[in-house]
Amino acid sequence: MLDVLNWNAVGRWLHVGPARVPPAWRSVMIGRCRGAEPCRAMLAEAGIHVSADADALLGHPDLRWSDRKRVVELAIATPADLGFARGARWAEIRSAARAVRLGLGAAEIAPMLRLAYRDQPAGERLIVAMQPVGDPECEPLSFSLDHDDEGLWLDVHDGHPDVFWRPDDRFVFVRKPSRWGF
Repeated sequence: MLDVLNWNAVGRWLHVGPARVPPAWRSVMIGRCRGAEPCRAMLAEAGIHVSADADALLGHPDLRWSDRKRVVELAIATPADLGFARGARWAEIRSAARAVRLGLGAAEIAPMLRLAYRDQPAGERLIVAMQPVGDPECEPLSFSLDHDDEGLWLDVHDGHPDVFWRPDDRFVFVRKPSRWGF
């Protein structure tokens, strides 16, 4: 008999029920950039492409920057990993992530992870699980990390709460969120 539940992608697609705690994936240090300009300079020096929307998001007044350095442990989870075999909306994903001690990260995690994650496989997109940033006149946005034919990118993704995420969309969460409340 074929054990499909342990057959990676197929198993994730068929998984229904309580989510399993995802393992630690990487750690990044935040607090190295104390604003948009130093962050842009670090990304440019590293040869990272920054989309126009990501550049605007870096300078958004609602984006908070950490005032001290600290290491943040990250994990990757998909809606399927969190128990949604057919996908889910953001509120459902966030609630299921909380149940397994995953939390939202500060937006500054995205550029720091982009600088650290140089070996990202081609074609992969990671969405940073963060409080979307925007105002009433524009759509809320979240950062994403992409690797396409042109190279490594810091980009954005729609952060609207009504977006329905596919079961295989990959989110980067903070593991064991600390008391600093992001």
